Amino acid sequence: MIEASSGLRPLLEGPLRPGVALGAGYVDFGGWVVAFGSRVRMPNGCGGPLCLWIGGGTLEPDAWWDPRPVPRIRLEVDRRWRPDAVRLAGRGSGLTPAGDDVLAGYAAGLTLFHGRCLEAVRIAAVAAPRTTTLSATLLRHAARGELPEPAHSLLEEGDPEPLRRFGHSSGCALLLGLALAC
Repeated sequence: MIEASSGLRPLLEGPLRPGVALGAGYVDFGGWVVAFGSRVRMPNGCGGPLCLWIGGGTLEPDAWWDPRPVPRIRLEVDRRWRPDAVRLAGRGSGLTPAGDDVLAGYAAGLTLFHGRCLEAVRIAAVAAPRTTTLSATLLRHAARGELPEPAHSLLEEGDPEPLRRFGHSSGCALLLGLALAC
């Protein structure tokens, strides 16, 4: 069974696009990176048994999951500090630098908690050219309120542990960004 994020619908249902394999299950489709076969649901992800055909064929998911959680909790943090997209973008190590993860959490929080979508989109637009293509993709998803599945456990059920354990530092940085947006 192939399950995909509904955040990928425009990409998967749009015109055919050439893709460049980045390795480790990632393909770049003109600045939008899709994660294939991840064990964790990602806003840019398509999971399950999968076969890609080079030179033709289609990918039609059997099911879609909504990467946009419905927050049922409220996070509190000191409001004196706000993330600076220019200074944080691309900062830190890993596939998604910690600075980008903080910005992604903050942008998602602006959208999910306050409906400030335009501000979230501006943050993603400022940060995207300063970081990796994968991080830029996840920042654009976050600006739409679309987050990895471990963030849903926090925002819908109040359980921070799956998010804290997500990635090397990504989960903790996303959590910080979400809290800053509250």
